[in-house]
Amino acid sequence: MKVLIVTDYFYPHWTGISKSIYNLVTSLQSKIHFTVLTVNYTGRLKSTETLKKIKIIRTFSTISFSRSKFSLSLFLKAIPLIRSNDVVFINSPSAHILPIALLAKVFKKKLLIFHQGDLILPNGFLNRIIEKIFDISSFISFSIAHKVATYTRDYAEHSRVLKPFLKKFSPLIMPIYLYDSPQGQTIKILQGLKNQKKILFGFGGRFVEEKGFDILFKAIPKVMREIPNAHFIFAGEIKMEYEDFFKKTQALFDRVRQNVTIMGLLDEKELAYFYKMIDFIVIPSRSDCFPLFQAEAMLAGKPSIVSDIPGARFLVRQTGFGLVFASEDPRDLVEKLIDAAKNRDRFRLGQQKVSEILNNTRNAEAIRKYIEE
Repeated sequence: MKVLIVTDYFYPHWTGISKSIYNLVTSLQSKIHFTVLTVNYTGRLKSTETLKKIKIIRTFSTISFSRSKFSLSLFLKAIPLIRSNDVVFINSPSAHILPIALLAKVFKKKLLIFHQGDLILPNGFLNRIIEKIFDISSFISFSIAHKVATYTRDYAEHSRVLKPFLKKFSPLIMPIYLYDSPQGQTIKILQGLKNQKKILFGFGGRFVEEKGFDILFKAIPKVMREIPNAHFIFAGEIKMEYEDFFKKTQALFDRVRQNVTIMGLLDEKELAYFYKMIDFIVIPSRSDCFPLFQAEAMLAGKPSIVSDIPGARFLVRQTGFGLVFASEDPRDLVEKLIDAAKNRDRFRLGQQKVSEILNNTRNAEAIRKYIEE
Protein backbone atom coordinates (compact mmCIF):
# COMPACT_ATOMS: atom_id res chain seq x y z
CA MET A 1 0.00 0.00 0.00
CA LYS A 2 1.19 3.51 -0.85
CA VAL A 3 0.52 6.18 1.77
CA LEU A 4 1.06 9.92 1.51
CA ILE A 5 1.61 11.58 4.89
CA VAL A 6 1.04 15.33 5.00
CA THR A 7 2.51 17.00 8.07
CA ASP A 8 3.53 20.60 8.76
CA TYR A 9 6.69 19.44 10.54
CA PHE A 10 8.88 16.39 10.10
CA TYR A 11 12.44 15.22 10.70
CA PRO A 12 14.78 16.86 11.65
CA HIS A 13 12.18 18.98 13.49
CA TRP A 14 12.12 17.15 16.80
CA THR A 15 8.99 17.84 18.82
CA GLY A 16 6.31 15.31 19.68
CA ILE A 17 4.09 16.13 16.69
CA SER A 18 6.89 15.32 14.22
CA LYS A 19 8.76 12.67 16.20
CA SER A 20 5.62 10.53 16.48
CA ILE A 21 5.21 10.43 12.69
CA TYR A 22 8.91 9.66 12.24
CA ASN A 23 8.52 6.72 14.63
CA LEU A 24 5.46 5.56 12.71
CA VAL A 25 7.04 5.53 9.26
CA THR A 26 10.28 3.92 10.42
CA SER A 27 8.30 1.19 12.21
CA LEU A 28 6.18 0.29 9.17
CA GLN A 29 8.52 1.11 6.27
CA SER A 30 8.93 -2.58 5.39
CA LYS A 31 5.15 -3.09 5.13
CA ILE A 32 3.88 0.23 3.72
CA HIS A 33 5.40 2.55 1.13
CA PHE A 34 5.44 6.03 2.70
CA THR A 35 5.94 9.43 1.12
CA VAL A 36 6.09 12.42 3.48
CA LEU A 37 5.04 15.86 2.23
CA THR A 38 6.06 18.61 4.62
CA VAL A 39 7.32 22.20 4.92
CA ASN A 40 10.97 23.21 4.67
CA TYR A 41 10.65 25.01 8.00
CA THR A 42 14.23 26.33 8.12
CA GLY A 43 14.56 26.99 4.37
CA ARG A 44 17.93 25.20 4.47
CA LEU A 45 16.86 21.56 4.28
CA LYS A 46 16.93 19.45 1.12
CA SER A 47 13.79 19.78 -0.98
CA THR A 48 13.82 16.03 -1.63
CA GLU A 49 15.45 13.40 0.56
CA THR A 50 15.22 9.66 1.08
CA LEU A 51 15.54 8.61 4.70
CA LYS A 52 15.94 4.84 4.85
CA LYS A 53 13.09 3.86 2.49
CA ILE A 54 10.97 6.96 3.11
CA LYS A 55 10.81 9.71 0.52
CA ILE A 56 10.56 13.20 2.06
CA ILE A 57 9.39 16.14 -0.05
CA ARG A 58 9.74 19.60 1.47
CA THR A 59 8.19 22.81 0.13
CA PHE A 60 9.15 26.34 1.11
CA SER A 61 7.05 28.28 3.59
CA THR A 62 5.00 31.14 2.06
CA ILE A 63 3.93 32.73 5.33
CA SER A 64 4.36 32.09 9.05
CA PHE A 65 1.77 32.87 11.70
CA SER A 66 2.03 31.85 15.32
CA ARG A 67 3.66 28.41 15.31
CA SER A 68 2.41 27.48 11.82
CA LYS A 69 4.29 27.46 8.51
CA PHE A 70 1.93 27.79 5.55
CA SER A 71 3.12 26.76 2.09
CA LEU A 72 1.20 27.46 -1.12
CA SER A 73 3.58 25.32 -3.15
CA LEU A 74 2.72 22.36 -0.93
CA PHE A 75 -0.69 22.14 -2.64
CA LEU A 76 0.87 22.02 -6.12
CA LYS A 77 3.15 19.19 -4.97
CA ALA A 78 0.21 17.46 -3.29
CA ILE A 79 -1.95 17.01 -6.40
CA PRO A 80 0.20 14.43 -8.25
CA LEU A 81 1.19 12.78 -4.96
CA ILE A 82 -2.43 12.32 -3.87
CA ARG A 83 -3.30 10.86 -7.28
CA SER A 84 -0.43 8.34 -7.13
CA ASN A 85 -1.03 7.12 -3.56
CA ASP A 86 -3.74 4.89 -2.10
CA VAL A 87 -4.18 6.69 1.22
CA VAL A 88 -3.80 10.29 2.40
CA PHE A 89 -2.79 10.50 6.07
CA ILE A 90 -2.89 14.00 7.60
CA ASN A 91 -0.97 14.74 10.78
CA SER A 92 -3.07 17.28 12.69
CA PRO A 93 -2.95 20.07 13.78
CA SER A 94 -2.00 21.31 10.33
CA ALA A 95 -2.28 24.65 8.57
CA HIS A 96 -2.91 22.68 5.36
CA ILE A 97 -5.57 20.28 6.61
CA LEU A 98 -8.64 21.58 4.75
CA PRO A 99 -7.20 21.93 1.21
CA ILE A 100 -5.47 18.53 1.49
CA ALA A 101 -8.64 16.89 2.79
CA LEU A 102 -10.66 18.38 -0.07
CA LEU A 103 -8.10 17.22 -2.64
CA ALA A 104 -8.23 13.70 -1.20
CA LYS A 105 -12.01 13.82 -1.56
CA VAL A 106 -11.81 15.08 -5.16
CA PHE A 107 -9.49 12.24 -6.14
CA LYS A 108 -11.54 9.69 -4.15
CA LYS A 109 -8.68 8.63 -1.91
CA LYS A 110 -9.01 7.13 1.52
CA LEU A 111 -8.50 9.96 4.03
CA LEU A 112 -7.18 9.32 7.55
CA ILE A 113 -6.44 12.04 10.11
CA PHE A 114 -4.31 11.59 13.22
CA HIS A 115 -4.99 14.46 15.60
CA GLN A 116 -2.30 15.42 18.13
CA GLY A 117 -4.07 18.19 19.97
CA ASP A 118 -6.41 21.14 19.59
CA LEU A 119 -4.77 24.46 18.85
CA ILE A 120 -4.50 26.44 22.09
CA LEU A 121 -2.87 29.87 21.91
CA PRO A 122 -2.29 32.63 24.50
CA ASN A 123 -4.86 35.37 25.13
CA GLY A 124 -5.41 37.87 22.33
CA PHE A 125 -8.00 38.72 19.70
CA LEU A 126 -5.85 37.56 16.78
CA ASN A 127 -5.12 34.24 18.49
CA ARG A 128 -8.85 33.64 19.01
CA ILE A 129 -9.40 34.18 15.27
CA ILE A 130 -6.58 31.73 14.44
CA GLU A 131 -8.11 29.14 16.78
CA LYS A 132 -11.54 29.59 15.19
CA ILE A 133 -10.10 29.13 11.69
CA PHE A 134 -8.35 25.99 12.91
CA ASP A 135 -11.55 24.62 14.45
CA ILE A 136 -13.64 25.21 11.33
CA SER A 137 -10.99 23.77 8.99
CA SER A 138 -10.54 20.73 11.23
CA PHE A 139 -14.29 20.17 11.61
CA ILE A 140 -14.85 20.11 7.85
CA SER A 141 -11.81 17.88 7.29
CA PHE A 142 -12.81 15.41 10.01
CA SER A 143 -16.34 15.27 8.62
CA ILE A 144 -15.10 14.09 5.20
CA ALA A 145 -12.35 11.81 6.56
CA HIS A 146 -12.98 8.07 6.51
CA LYS A 147 -11.41 7.64 9.96
CA VAL A 148 -9.91 9.88 12.65
CA ALA A 149 -7.63 9.01 15.53
CA THR A 150 -5.62 10.29 18.44
CA TYR A 151 -3.69 8.62 21.24
CA THR A 152 -6.53 8.12 23.72
CA ARG A 153 -10.31 8.17 23.92
CA ASP A 154 -9.90 10.33 27.03
CA TYR A 155 -8.54 13.16 24.90
CA ALA A 156 -10.96 12.58 22.01
CA GLU A 157 -13.98 12.89 24.29
CA HIS A 158 -12.78 16.32 25.48
CA SER A 159 -11.35 17.68 22.23
CA ARG A 160 -13.10 20.68 20.64
CA VAL A 161 -12.79 19.18 17.17
CA LEU A 162 -12.70 15.41 17.74
CA LYS A 163 -15.66 15.03 20.07
CA PRO A 164 -18.33 15.24 17.30
CA PHE A 165 -16.65 12.39 15.39
CA LEU A 166 -16.34 9.64 18.00
CA LYS A 167 -18.25 7.20 15.75
CA LYS A 168 -15.35 7.17 13.28
CA PHE A 169 -12.65 7.48 15.98
CA SER A 170 -9.94 4.98 16.97
CA PRO A 171 -7.39 5.31 19.81
CA LEU A 172 -3.87 4.71 18.46
CA ILE A 173 -0.55 4.96 20.30
CA MET A 174 2.42 5.72 18.10
CA PRO A 175 5.62 3.66 18.58
CA ILE A 176 8.06 5.16 21.07
CA TYR A 177 11.82 4.57 20.99
CA LEU A 178 14.59 5.36 23.45
CA TYR A 179 18.20 5.90 22.42
CA ASP A 180 21.45 5.62 24.35
CA SER A 181 25.16 6.52 24.45
CA PRO A 182 25.05 10.20 25.54
CA GLN A 183 28.07 12.42 25.33
CA GLY A 184 29.51 15.74 26.42
CA GLN A 185 28.31 18.33 28.89
CA THR A 186 24.97 16.65 29.63
CA ILE A 187 26.67 13.79 31.49
CA LYS A 188 28.79 16.15 33.60
CA ILE A 189 25.86 18.31 34.71
CA LEU A 190 23.51 15.46 35.57
CA GLN A 191 26.19 13.29 37.15
CA GLY A 192 27.30 16.25 39.26
CA LEU A 193 23.77 16.71 40.62
CA LYS A 194 23.52 12.99 41.35
CA ASN A 195 26.82 13.07 43.21
CA GLN A 196 25.26 15.73 45.47
CA LYS A 197 22.50 13.21 46.36
CA LYS A 198 19.81 15.34 44.73
CA ILE A 199 16.30 14.07 44.05
CA LEU A 200 15.88 15.09 40.44
CA PHE A 201 12.50 16.15 39.02
CA GLY A 202 12.63 16.49 35.25
CA PHE A 203 10.33 18.67 33.15
CA GLY A 204 10.55 20.00 29.62
CA GLY A 205 9.12 20.73 26.19
CA ARG A 206 8.22 23.98 24.43
CA PHE A 207 8.24 26.83 26.98
CA VAL A 208 4.72 28.07 26.25
CA GLU A 209 1.74 28.91 28.44
CA GLU A 210 -0.19 25.70 27.82
CA LYS A 211 2.70 23.65 29.28
CA GLY A 212 2.08 25.21 32.72
CA PHE A 213 5.68 25.67 33.86
CA ASP A 214 4.63 28.73 35.86
CA ILE A 215 2.48 26.39 37.99
CA LEU A 216 5.58 24.32 38.77
CA PHE A 217 7.64 27.43 39.59
CA LYS A 218 4.99 28.44 42.13
CA ALA A 219 5.20 25.00 43.76
CA ILE A 220 8.97 24.69 44.00
CA PRO A 221 9.60 26.92 47.10
CA LYS A 222 7.25 24.85 49.30
CA VAL A 223 8.70 21.60 47.96
CA MET A 224 12.21 22.78 48.89
CA ARG A 225 11.13 23.45 52.48
CA GLU A 226 10.03 19.82 52.81
CA ILE A 227 12.69 18.22 50.59
CA PRO A 228 15.86 20.37 50.74
CA ASN A 229 17.76 18.06 48.39
CA ALA A 230 15.15 18.30 45.61
CA HIS A 231 16.28 19.79 42.30
CA PHE A 232 14.41 20.50 39.06
CA ILE A 233 15.87 20.07 35.57
CA PHE A 234 14.39 21.55 32.40
CA ALA A 235 15.09 20.04 28.97
CA GLY A 236 14.09 22.27 26.06
CA GLU A 237 14.22 25.76 24.65
CA ILE A 238 13.02 28.64 26.83
CA LYS A 239 12.59 31.28 24.11
CA MET A 240 10.02 30.53 21.43
CA GLU A 241 9.80 32.94 18.50
CA TYR A 242 5.99 32.90 18.50
CA GLU A 243 5.38 33.08 22.27
CA ASP A 244 7.78 34.55 24.86
CA PHE A 245 6.18 32.96 27.91
CA PHE A 246 9.53 32.63 29.70
CA LYS A 247 9.78 36.42 29.85
CA LYS A 248 6.32 36.58 31.44
CA THR A 249 7.39 34.07 34.11
CA GLN A 250 10.83 35.61 34.70
CA ALA A 251 9.95 36.83 38.20
CA LEU A 252 8.69 33.39 39.21
CA PHE A 253 11.78 31.75 37.78
CA ASP A 254 14.14 34.16 39.57
CA ARG A 255 12.66 33.05 42.92
CA VAL A 256 13.64 29.42 42.26
CA ARG A 257 16.66 29.88 40.01
CA GLN A 258 19.01 28.15 42.46
CA ASN A 259 16.78 25.06 42.46
CA VAL A 260 16.41 24.76 38.68
CA THR A 261 18.93 23.74 36.02
CA ILE A 262 18.10 24.61 32.40
CA MET A 263 19.72 22.08 30.08
CA GLY A 264 18.56 23.56 26.78
CA LEU A 265 17.48 21.52 23.79
CA LEU A 266 18.81 17.95 24.02
CA ASP A 267 19.32 15.49 21.19
CA GLU A 268 17.90 11.97 21.42
CA LYS A 269 20.97 10.42 23.04
CA GLU A 270 21.25 13.21 25.59
CA LEU A 271 17.53 12.96 26.28
CA ALA A 272 17.86 9.22 26.98
CA TYR A 273 20.55 10.00 29.55
CA PHE A 274 18.33 12.72 31.01
CA TYR A 275 15.58 10.13 31.55
CA LYS A 276 18.08 7.72 33.07
CA MET A 277 19.34 10.20 35.64
CA ILE A 278 16.12 11.89 36.83
CA ASP A 279 13.94 10.37 39.55
CA PHE A 280 10.55 11.69 38.39
CA ILE A 281 9.02 13.38 35.37
CA VAL A 282 6.68 16.34 35.99
CA ILE A 283 3.96 17.37 33.49
CA PRO A 284 2.21 20.52 34.83
CA SER A 285 0.40 21.25 31.53
CA ARG A 286 -2.86 23.12 31.09
CA SER A 287 -3.45 21.15 27.89
CA ASP A 288 -1.56 18.19 26.43
CA CYS A 289 -2.86 15.47 24.16
CA PHE A 290 -0.26 12.77 24.89
CA PRO A 291 3.17 14.18 25.79
CA LEU A 292 5.86 11.93 24.30
CA PHE A 293 8.26 13.50 26.79
CA GLN A 294 6.22 11.93 29.60
CA ALA A 295 5.75 8.59 27.82
CA GLU A 296 9.47 8.24 27.07
CA ALA A 297 10.42 9.01 30.67
CA MET A 298 7.88 6.53 32.04
CA LEU A 299 9.11 3.90 29.59
CA ALA A 300 12.60 4.59 30.98
CA GLY A 301 11.30 3.79 34.46
CA LYS A 302 10.51 7.22 35.86
CA PRO A 303 7.14 7.81 37.60
CA SER A 304 5.14 10.82 36.42
CA ILE A 305 3.48 13.60 38.40
CA VAL A 306 0.94 14.91 35.91
CA SER A 307 -1.83 17.47 35.72
CA ASP A 308 -5.38 16.08 35.74
CA ILE A 309 -6.11 16.94 32.11
CA PRO A 310 -7.51 14.82 29.26
CA GLY A 311 -4.88 12.78 27.46
CA ALA A 312 -1.84 13.55 29.61
CA ARG A 313 -3.29 11.77 32.66
CA PHE A 314 -3.97 8.58 30.69
CA LEU A 315 -0.74 6.66 31.34
CA VAL A 316 -0.68 7.38 35.07
CA ARG A 317 -4.35 6.51 35.53
CA GLN A 318 -4.00 3.29 33.56
CA THR A 319 -0.82 2.10 35.27
CA GLY A 320 -0.56 3.76 38.70
CA PHE A 321 3.02 4.68 37.76
CA GLY A 322 2.89 8.17 39.25
CA LEU A 323 0.41 10.65 40.69
CA VAL A 324 -2.21 13.00 39.25
CA PHE A 325 -2.61 16.52 40.70
CA ALA A 326 -5.48 18.97 40.29
CA SER A 327 -4.98 21.02 37.13
CA GLU A 328 -3.51 24.52 37.65
CA ASP A 329 -3.30 23.99 41.43
CA PRO A 330 0.26 24.62 42.73
CA ARG A 331 -0.73 23.56 46.25
CA ASP A 332 -1.89 20.15 45.14
CA LEU A 333 1.21 19.82 42.96
CA VAL A 334 3.36 20.48 46.06
CA GLU A 335 1.58 17.69 47.93
CA LYS A 336 1.98 15.22 45.07
CA LEU A 337 5.67 16.02 44.54
CA ILE A 338 6.42 15.52 48.24
CA ASP A 339 4.30 12.36 48.39
CA ALA A 340 6.06 10.88 45.37
CA ALA A 341 9.55 11.64 46.72
CA LYS A 342 8.79 10.14 50.13
CA ASN A 343 6.92 7.06 48.92
CA ARG A 344 8.62 6.03 45.70
CA ASP A 345 8.35 2.29 46.38
CA ARG A 346 4.60 2.45 45.82
CA PHE A 347 5.16 2.88 42.07
CA ARG A 348 7.18 -0.29 41.41
CA LEU A 349 4.34 -2.41 40.08
CA GLY A 350 3.24 0.26 37.61
CA GLN A 351 6.32 0.21 35.37
CA GLN A 352 5.45 -3.17 33.86
CA LYS A 353 1.99 -1.86 32.92
CA VAL A 354 3.61 1.10 31.16
CA SER A 355 5.70 -1.29 29.05
CA GLU A 356 2.59 -3.26 28.14
CA ILE A 357 0.68 -0.16 26.98
CA LEU A 358 3.68 1.21 25.07
CA ASN A 359 4.47 -2.07 23.32
CA ASN A 360 5.86 -0.95 19.95
CA THR A 361 5.19 -4.19 18.10
CA ARG A 362 1.54 -4.30 19.06
CA ASN A 363 0.97 -0.56 18.58
CA ALA A 364 2.65 -0.50 15.16
CA GLU A 365 0.53 -3.46 14.05
CA ALA A 366 -2.63 -1.68 15.20
CA ILE A 367 -1.69 1.36 13.11
CA ARG A 368 -0.93 -0.83 10.07
CA LYS A 369 -4.39 -2.38 10.32
CA TYR A 370 -5.93 1.07 10.80
CA ILE A 371 -4.32 2.22 7.55
CA GLU A 372 -4.91 -0.90 5.46
CA GLU A 373 -8.35 -2.10 6.52
